[in-house]
Amino acid sequence: MKRMLVVMLTYMMVFASAAWAHDAMYFYQRGVESNLANRKISYFTKAIELNSNLVEAYEKRSLLYYFQRRYDQAIYDYSKVIELKPNDAVSYRMRGAAYLRKEELKPAIEDLTRAIELDPKMAQAYGDRAEAYRRAGMATDAVRDATKAIDLRGDDRTTAMAYATRAKAHKALGHEEQSDADLDKSFQLDPRYVLIRYLAGSTNLEGVRRMGLMGIIAICFVGIFRLSLRAPRKGKHS
Repeated sequence: MKRMLVVMLTYMMVFASAAWAHDAMYFYQRGVESNLANRKISYFTKAIELNSNLVEAYEKRSLLYYFQRRYDQAIYDYSKVIELKPNDAVSYRMRGAAYLRKEELKPAIEDLTRAIELDPKMAQAYGDRAEAYRRAGMATDAVRDATKAIDLRGDDRTTAMAYATRAKAHKALGHEEQSDADLDKSFQLDPRYVLIRYLAGSTNLEGVRRMGLMGIIAICFVGIFRLSLRAPRKGKHS
């Protein structure tokens, strides 16, 4: 009798686990299909509540948290992904980037170093670690890592920011000509993004002078043009 009871309980637990897993995937899929960030987060959270090992839900939710600048939540989720997938270079890189945004430089450098160990060709990890080194006052190391990120030739934004980081590191080292040359290259690759990010890390308007008046005008023109595209158009008979 006891043996039969144990078998029945085991069967019920297995069946319930399968049902919970099925429900978790249902909510996960709803999250994938949703178009609203907060709704996606809600669905992924429900999926995780039903299946705490559903790594895909943590991966999706962590990225949403990151872009919402909810870095503590992003770090928690990336830590769960790393726990479930110990050799996931992307999660180490993203957790390191979240630490960097929080100005927690030591764990940022540690995570980005681990990401590079797992994927030596990850340009973004080198670029982020270069910025972490620069903020930590390690300008020579920043130049080295930024150079590696540039050599790996990731996407234009990654390369542009590597040039911008190297420009600031060269400036800290007193290498004015190298700094000017790198800033010019970063501006050519991604002018609007680099201007915002470079000036955000500047204490004066030196960066504006370097980029030149025509560069600033070009940025303003692009911004106005994009806004005009977004503006609702009136009908012919309105």
